[in-house]
Order: sequence, then C-alpha cells, then structure tokens
Amino acid sequence: MRVREELRAALAAGEGRPLAEVRRVFWKDQLERLREAHQAGAAGMQTARALAELMDALVLEIYAKAPPLDVIHALVALGGYGRQEMSPYSDVDLLFLFPKEKDKKAGFISGVLRPLWDLGFEVGHSSRTLAEVVEMSRQELDARTAMMDGRLLAGDPELFAQFQQKLFAKLPLQTVAGLRQWHQARSQAGGSVQLLEPNLKESPGGLRDLQVLQWALKAKAGGPEVESWRRRLLDTEEDAALVRGREFLWRVRHDLHFEVGRRHDVLEHALKPQIARHFGYEDRGKELAVEQFMHHYYLHARAVYTLVDRAFEQLTRREREGRRLLLEDGVEVVDEKIEVGEGEAYFAADPLRLLRLFSLLQTRRLRLSDQAQRAVRASLHLIDDQVRCSPEARDAFMAILKRRQCASRTLRAMHQQGVLGAYLPEFGALTCLVQYDIYHLYTVDEHVLVAVDNLESLGRTGEQRPLNRLFADYPRRDLLYLSVLLHDIGKSRREDHIVCGLEMAGELLERLNLPREDRRFVLFLVEHHQDMVIISQRRDLDDYRMIAEFAGLFANLGWLEALYLVSYADLSAVARDAWTEWQGALLWDLYHKTREQIESGLKTLEEQHHVRQLLEMHLRFITGTWPAHKVAAFQAHVQQLPSRYLMAYNRDQIEAHLGLIEEVADQPLALEFAERPAYTELAICARDQRQLLAKICAVLAVNDIDILRAEVNTRADGVVLDIFQVTDVDGAVVLPERKQQRVREQLGQVIGGTLGEDQLFGQYRANWNWRARKEGDHVRPPELKFENQVSDKYTVVEVDAHNRVGLLYKITQVLGEQELDIHTALINTVADRATDAFYVVDGRGQKIVNYEVLEGIRQQLLERLAS
Repeated sequence: MRVREELRAALAAGEGRPLAEVRRVFWKDQLERLREAHQAGAAGMQTARALAELMDALVLEIYAKAPPLDVIHALVALGGYGRQEMSPYSDVDLLFLFPKEKDKKAGFISGVLRPLWDLGFEVGHSSRTLAEVVEMSRQELDARTAMMDGRLLAGDPELFAQFQQKLFAKLPLQTVAGLRQWHQARSQAGGSVQLLEPNLKESPGGLRDLQVLQWALKAKAGGPEVESWRRRLLDTEEDAALVRGREFLWRVRHDLHFEVGRRHDVLEHALKPQIARHFGYEDRGKELAVEQFMHHYYLHARAVYTLVDRAFEQLTRREREGRRLLLEDGVEVVDEKIEVGEGEAYFAADPLRLLRLFSLLQTRRLRLSDQAQRAVRASLHLIDDQVRCSPEARDAFMAILKRRQCASRTLRAMHQQGVLGAYLPEFGALTCLVQYDIYHLYTVDEHVLVAVDNLESLGRTGEQRPLNRLFADYPRRDLLYLSVLLHDIGKSRREDHIVCGLEMAGELLERLNLPREDRRFVLFLVEHHQDMVIISQRRDLDDYRMIAEFAGLFANLGWLEALYLVSYADLSAVARDAWTEWQGALLWDLYHKTREQIESGLKTLEEQHHVRQLLEMHLRFITGTWPAHKVAAFQAHVQQLPSRYLMAYNRDQIEAHLGLIEEVADQPLALEFAERPAYTELAICARDQRQLLAKICAVLAVNDIDILRAEVNTRADGVVLDIFQVTDVDGAVVLPERKQQRVREQLGQVIGGTLGEDQLFGQYRANWNWRARKEGDHVRPPELKFENQVSDKYTVVEVDAHNRVGLLYKITQVLGEQELDIHTALINTVADRATDAFYVVDGRGQKIVNYEVLEGIRQQLLERLAS
C-alpha cells in the first residue's frame, strides 16, 4: 500500500506536467531505491515481490484513469507478474477477462495498455472470455501455465473465482506428465547444468525449473494451494535447498538486470567478475573471486535441477506399482527402478554395497528410485579410508570401467549421488570447480564426465574412422577411462595441474593397489595427456627430428594408441566446437607419423635422404610426360625451397604452384583457392616486398577468414609462395564465391600499393571497438614464449592471446618490423583464445639466440597486442 500512496503523492506534486513523464520519473526513482536495497543485501524474493507491488501501483493507477467500463470484467496478472516474481526489466503479462464476447471493449483495453507501452514496458496481453480460457488451456501448455499463476488486480472477484475454478477443473489429465516432458526436453536442449554462460531463467537448474515444478504442484493440487503436496514430495532439508537455490538465482538475476540496464538473463563471461564483486567475493590465493561465485552458482543450479527432477519422479509415479522383481537380498526392481527396501540399514551392513549397487544399475540398465537415491546419499559417510583401500571395492569399481556398455552413464550416476567423489576424493574435489576462461565450456567435473562419454561413444556409432577402430580394438578400456577420470585432478590445487595431478594420481593408484604396469601406464597418460594436442597444433609436423623425439616417449604402440584416444576425449570435451575436422586431421597426422617412426625402429629418419627419394620419384614420373622446360622449372623450384615443401605437397599441388609462378612473371599477384576435406587451401604468389605476410593477413582478417595454418616460402629469385589453410569465420570449409573475389581484389590493391592497411581496416574499427568495450578488463593478457630447443633450424615464437580480428596481422607486422623471416605459422583458436606458433629466423637465416634481441621482440609484441 505504501508504494501506491507514494505514487499518488508524486502525481499530486507533478500536477500540470505530462502524466507519462511523472509516471516515468516515479518508476525510475522507485527502481533506484530497489537497486540500493538490493545492493545492501535485500533478499531476492523480497525484491521480486517489491517490483511486482510497484508494477501493481502503476497498473492500477492507469486502470483507474482508463475509459469507464459498465460490464463485469477482471484485470488479471499472469506469469511471473502474477506470481509476484519479477526482476527490474521483466515483461508484464495481463489478461482482460470477460463473461462473454460482447462484453469486450477495445477502448478500455487500449486505455490500460497504451500508457504502459508509452512507459517502455514490454506488455504481453490477451482478452478472453471464460469459455476461451478453458479452450486455450486445453490447447496450449504455455497459456495454461501462465493462467495457473493468475492473480486478480482489479474488477469482479466472483468472475476471477470462476476463472480459477474452471481453469483447474478442466486441466487436462496429462498436465503433470506434459510439464515433466517439457522440463526434460528443455534440459536436453540446454545441455548441462554446468554451462559456461548459463541462462538464469531457462538453463537446466535455473528459475524455470522451479516454476515448472510449481505448476505441476498446482495441477496436482487442483488449485494454487500447494504446500501439502510440497511437503509430501520434499523433506525439510530438500525444501530448504530449493529455497536457498531460488533465493540465490533471483538475487543474481536482479543484479544482472541492474548491471546491464535491460532484461538480460544470460550470465555472460565478461559480466561475471562484476557480479561476483557485487556479491562480496574476493580473490583467495590463486582462486579468483569469479571462480568462487560461479562455483556456488553451479552448486545451487545442480541442487535445483536434481531436486526438481526427483520431485517429478514422484509426481508421475503410477498409482499402482508394477511387478516387483528381486535382484538380490534387499534389492528389488519396480517400474525399471532399483529400490532398497531396508534403506540406510542395507548399506550400513556392508558399505561395499554402495559400489555394487551401481554395477547392478549398469548391467541391468536401470535407474535408482527416489527412495534408493535418498538412502545412498544418507550413507555416503560409510565410504571411509578402509573402504577406499579395500581390494573388493577396487574390483567392484574397476568392473564398472571394464564393461563395454554404459560406463559413462554409470559414472555420471555415481557422481550425481556423491558416490564417485566419496570413493575417489581427488575427483570429488573437482565438483563444480570453475576455471575462469571461455576456453572451457564446462566445470572441471563435467568436462571429465563429458570426456569419458565422448570416448565411450566411439564404440557406439559403428563408424569406421581410425579413432573408432582403435577404440573398438583396444583391450584395456578400464585403464583408458581411469586415465580420463584422473587427468585433471590436479586442478583442485590451483597449481601446475599436471605436476600436482601426477602426484595425486600416484597416491590414488597406490591406494587402489593396481598392478605396477597398470599404474605406470595410467600415470604416463595423466602426465602426457596434453602433449599430442599441443604438438599437433603448435609444431611443424614435417620436422622429422621432433617426431623422432616424441616417438621416444612411448614404450610400445599400445601406449601411443591410448594417448591418441585420451587426447581426443580431452579436446572434444573442452567445448562443443573444440573438436573440428581440422583438429582431427592434425591429431591424426601426428599419430600416423609417430606410429611410422615407432614401427621403423629408427630413432631419427634421415630427412635429406627422404627428400632425395621424393625428388627422384617425381622426376621419374614427369620426365617424358611434361615438356623439358617444365621439368627443369619443377626441379629448380623445389631446390629453391626448404625440404619440408617437397614433403608437404604432392605433385599436383606443386604443378598448380608452378602455374601461379608463371602468372607472376606478367602480373604482381596470382592466387588459387582449392577445397580440401577440412579447410580451403589458399596459395598466394607474389614478388617479395616488405611486410607482405602482414598485408595478406590484413586482407583475410577484414574478410572474416580464419587462418588455421600458414606456410611462407621465399625463393632465391624473390618469388614468394605463401600457402594458407583457411575456413570461413563460421567454420565453413568452402569460402563463398563473392568473398573469394573480394580477397582477390583487395590483395591486388594492397600489394599493388593503391590501398593501405589503415584504409582497409577503417570500416571495421567501430565494430572492433564495440567488441573491445564489451570485453572490458576481463581479457587475460597475452603470453609469449620463445623456444630454441624445438627445431634445429628455427626459433619458435609462441603467442597465447585473446583472439580477435586482426590478431595475426599485428603479430606478423611486428615480426616483419623486427626483420624476422617467418617460415611457418601454426594457428589454433578455441573459444576466445588463440595459441599461435611462428617458426622464424633472422635476416641471416639464423635462429635468434641473443637474449636482448628476444626481449626486444617480446616488448614490441606485447605493446602492439595491448593496443
């Protein structure tokens, strides 16, 4: 009532001013008051109700000034407004209710809606009779649920009572089941609870899950009073967990709306640090404030999703149970769910049953009933050090990993019930653990479980790709799964996760008392789980010495096959788009070459001998087939380029390159786009000039073309042949024809000197500046590293930086200014991070070993990347 009195006072004080202006100022002032209360710690639901009451005051004041209505009617708030659950920029949903069609008055309805629109509110509205309400409720679940939240604002209470009575009396019998299907479909579409950028309203574990449960309770109760049903479904602790989750989610949603200044429900990466600060989180050692905040978000969302799902299990349980099947003493199956008749006492008699229960779950492809879930969670304390060191417990756990079906599903079920973390505390410490970067889509525990599922899925598809065949034939899947489970356990200590993980895994494997050779194998996979991905993306895979050194890591081919499989599992589970055909091709290339090296039994293959053999083979084929001058050109061409060129390109590709070189004799530029399975190959030929590579990168950048790899070849006669592996910005392998033509035109202008890079970039700067403002201060600074041990011939410059348009242009521009020759550029991007490697030499063709020179290059790169 107080806010209505304040509105009346504001209207009186503003007499003579436009009514819309007075209302707008009043709303703005009241919103600021609520913002201050929120920042001072007001409860989320308190703010939600206060916003609804504020809206009531405005709506009722506008209603009172609308054209008078001489027929029975009711003005009803629906949806979140009806529930009195609003955030600062929520929309407003109104129902104009009439007994009959002839009673509807357009002037009255417009008189209520237009002033709200003038104030900038998003208003959803409908005008219905009682009969239409019933019909609409039968047909549309969305409309039905919105009306179930109806709240009388003004008009005839008897008409509103009839509305509620008819609505709930005529609810379809399948309403609860339909709501459960809706809940499950949304979860499947939205993915994991632990997404990088969750939607506070719509993501699994969000506010919508709480609302769907409330609608189901109303449908079951036959009206808005649901407390008795709620108590029947949830015990005191579970209900308190839902209330805590609801409170946390509402406070975060309010904060997001206030921070952004509009309706905004996605917890975006760049916004998280501000929200964390608003909630009082502070950095604690190496654990960032934002990581603590998101850890708590995921814990609440996980609890909400789990409890809502469990409540739906009970709500949709059949009245008459199906036939009971006794699996073993104390364990029965009812309606495809396992029940434990004695509850906690069953596990207290033998704690190993907590593990064996999940073996039954796996082999019979069953689920745990609500009763069994409660018993399991109440018995987790029974898994103590004695159980963890027990050979019987180890055998039960390893048996789950050995089975060829449902290992990942079973591990996920064990994790959801807390058993996996209780048995392997090192894994339990990863629960909802957050890494604040946009590279990792999931929390650490979810990443690991997705990795296990991706690995197991190789055996489900029936595809005949190399990865699928390797996994199908691999004899020790249990050790592969165990390695994936343990590969990131070191992240809980916030130090070097491989060093810490190796130590922790060693202690864990000793506790399990696995055979010595099994332990050695698992520790090898944990220690080296990143190696294949890093080498395939940042190293020249035609460098035979590097391949030979890498091959020396492996005890046998089985270890290489295992690391290849684990590498796939890890990379594919980082983010939805982390595994691409391009990434797969790189990893396969490294695996294949390393396998050849191991099978050859040689520690180092003689590169020059191999190149001579290739050249002789090509010359034998083309001599007598090609004209003599073309054979001579072929031989002269390959002899002017590094040996890796002949190993990297086949005869047809080299012939196409020779064609480009012939064109450059009469014109400044020649180029060719060639489609490959995972990328488009762009070959560019021109006369050498200052900053040529930077100019090419500039043109590709402004055309939104992603460079995956660049190989730079400069012949002794000054002809440059640069070969790029590219995709379109959306990942498409084939570049549109119009984009190819624009690249041709702009490259000709830039290389010809008629268009400068600054002019080229000018039209894109406004967009880039907007992106930079959006990213704000939350971008991890670039990191640089120089490697002189990786290659015999080149210094490798590694750049790890935030990926944005023009990044490669800036890097190549600086390296060119430092008079460095780039021979190969390996480009890799996942999410917002670019991890690029450049093989360079100085102007004399030598590696850069002088510390001061390297530091000068470092400073120039850091300054340019920060600009």
